[in-house]
Amino acid sequence: MKNRLLSYILALTAIFVSSCSDYLDKRPDDQLDVETAFENSGNLERWLAYIYDGIPDCYADSNWDMIADDMSTPPDWFSVGNSVSLYVRGSWTPSDPQIINYWTDLSKRIRQAYVFLDNAHPLEDVSAKDIETMKAECRFFIAYYHSLLVMTYGAVPIIDKAAPSTQDEDTFLKQRPFYDVVDWCANELLDVSEDLPLNWPNQADDYGRATSLWALAVRARLLTFAASPLVNGNPDLSGMVNCDGEQIFESEPDPGRWRVAAEANKLLIDTAEENGYAIYEAADVNGKPDPYMSLLGVMMLRENQGNTEIIIPHTKDGVNTAAWFDSMAAPRSLANHGNIGVTQNLVDAFFMNNGMVPITGYTSNGQPIINENSGYREDGFSTAAWEVETRYFYNDPDGKEGDTKNVITTPGTFLMYCSREPRFYVSVLYNDAYHWGLTYHDNNTGTVKEYTDFYFNGDDGRPHADYPGFGYLVKKKIAPDYAGSGSAGEFSKRHGIVYRLAEAYLSYAECLYEYSVSEGTFGDYETEIYKYLNKIRERAGIPQYGVDGFAKPSQDDLRDLIHRERRVELCCESGTRWNDLRRWKEAATVLNGPFYGMNLLSENKEGFYQRIELQDRRFISYWWPVPQDDIDRNPNLRQLPGW
Repeated sequence: MKNRLLSYILALTAIFVSSCSDYLDKRPDDQLDVETAFENSGNLERWLAYIYDGIPDCYADSNWDMIADDMSTPPDWFSVGNSVSLYVRGSWTPSDPQIINYWTDLSKRIRQAYVFLDNAHPLEDVSAKDIETMKAECRFFIAYYHSLLVMTYGAVPIIDKAAPSTQDEDTFLKQRPFYDVVDWCANELLDVSEDLPLNWPNQADDYGRATSLWALAVRARLLTFAASPLVNGNPDLSGMVNCDGEQIFESEPDPGRWRVAAEANKLLIDTAEENGYAIYEAADVNGKPDPYMSLLGVMMLRENQGNTEIIIPHTKDGVNTAAWFDSMAAPRSLANHGNIGVTQNLVDAFFMNNGMVPITGYTSNGQPIINENSGYREDGFSTAAWEVETRYFYNDPDGKEGDTKNVITTPGTFLMYCSREPRFYVSVLYNDAYHWGLTYHDNNTGTVKEYTDFYFNGDDGRPHADYPGFGYLVKKKIAPDYAGSGSAGEFSKRHGIVYRLAEAYLSYAECLYEYSVSEGTFGDYETEIYKYLNKIRERAGIPQYGVDGFAKPSQDDLRDLIHRERRVELCCESGTRWNDLRRWKEAATVLNGPFYGMNLLSENKEGFYQRIELQDRRFISYWWPVPQDDIDRNPNLRQLPGW
């Protein structure tokens, strides 16, 4: 059967959401509509498309990255009631419109999946085998959406049927203990992985539909979250009970949770690699590994372009939300908005090109504690261009595709941005950086301008309301050939990435480390831990631990380095950092207090490149609140801690 799900998601969701809302709010004569909906193959696919449409949008849903410390909006937006700003300054309440309302939206889609399971049947042009596969997809989404709910809210019900009405007492479900939900989801995902295809036979039509690897990936991510300190023996949560007095969270840690999570990640890795998946690697013109093009390619290229790393793509993103994201993050002088940036925290997190950590901490006034052995400096500007062997020419004023070498940093670059690792240069757009799209006429000098201008009164800076809030724009996920409003280049139709193989490598290394340390058996797993950590560093083009004389860290230091590796590799990707800070129980420290950045009130280099406080944040809670309307309506619900 030719799949039309993806086009239905784009073209028919609005109509279908309306019909689904009618059903969920249930009028007495609605049953006929449901019965007839499953007598037509087009309606059948529309129904399934609505369920798919709940997959988080990798570009439009960037709020998760903004309320963490990866991405940013202008701090001035505090004063205009921007939803992200309300959260980061601690002004949010359960009655406010939610940044992302999983509670209501995903619950509807779960119930619609049950309706499909109850009503779908073979048709003249839909075989029994097709129906069974589509039902397996619904089972996957029921478990997937439950996993998103439990990781976001902590205390959630298990929805096990399509309730007659959202206003009916049948929907007054009670919250279940956290691990009841987690273990139920994990078992469902493992079971359904046996019923979903590893790959769809007709990739041209069916790419973007759920596979067995999708199920294994969601399971691995969920079990990694469930093994982490936030929920695995957190005494701060010991007092929360449901309406029956049952404890929601367990107060004693269970190291076995780390072992189970490690096994889940390894199952995913082995299954993926056995079926042709691998982290994406590109070569330079001499055939040697090219980390810059590898890191660009993994975010820009689709499966049919050789990107073997994406396990869960979001094919809905395409030219729609991805193009929106480009226009929001590209410099304002390209007739865009230029207001989605990254934080100074993220800039500081990247390694040096020699593989070392540049900054080990901060003083009380936000100044960096510099690792003197790393070569990191922020006390001047470069005097020469830094040229490397790479096909990546987007930082080079004279670069072009096919060059053997290209410039990474030009003369006059602030030293903070010099000699950093390749991931930095494909993720961060800093001030005075060459940008190939900036070929507009500068009225002040009468010349063509090619460099970002984030200075005060600059073409891309303040006092305009749209400006790079901390002195940076985000570069990761932005099409490098995007040249302004309305442009469409080679990368305009890239997919979003919900999950990629690199995450499995990093999660596996972390879970093995935590399990072995808790059991006192680190030496038994050390080689395996470094194997997968070094796979990421090798692709990133920086020295590997224990290879060619580069020292291995101590066992005590390794946890921080695993966290840092994950932070820079997966930065700005679908809220990964937000969930990591939560599950590591670090959010209350990292996301509280002053945030620093460059001095955007300065019109010159001497003043601009100074760290100043730009924002004061107040962290609210490790859990998202249950909407107040639901608390008021359903007597069985209890609000989450911190709200």
